[in-house]
Amino acid sequence: MKRNQIIAVLLAIVAAVVLMRMPRTAPVEEVVPAATENMGLDAKVDEAVAIIQSGEGAPMQAIGMLLEVLKENPDHEKALMWLGNFSMMSGQWDKAVDRFHHLTQIRPEVEMYWLNKSQSLLQLGDTTAALTSAQEYLNAYPKATRLNDLVAGLQN
Repeated sequence: MKRNQIIAVLLAIVAAVVLMRMPRTAPVEEVVPAATENMGLDAKVDEAVAIIQSGEGAPMQAIGMLLEVLKENPDHEKALMWLGNFSMMSGQWDKAVDRFHHLTQIRPEVEMYWLNKSQSLLQLGDTTAALTSAQEYLNAYPKATRLNDLVAGLQN
């Protein structure tokens, strides 16, 4: 073999070894709670979500656990988000609107909360409120793709 071919083969082998040793999953960014008291509440939320998602156990007991978290901390973002998601899944659109509205008040920069609120309003048949909610977010964040798509679809 020529010298250039040998070098190319060695480089290919080294590249293959490097690729094989790389992690196969994306790095997970660890969320650090704002205060230590949230750690216990976060664990309670995680346990409740696991019960519901696994299908093993009583889902209403798990919902009760999430509501208990909100009794301790009415602004607990993770509990509100999951309760909003579960409300959407179960067709309880008025509860979903309330929970996502609360989330938009405490975390106005999160597009997904506005999108879920707008979609829940649409499910309630209130297109005007859905458009108003979406537009409120778009006024602050005009490049928000999902809400722009929603608004465009509703205006056509």
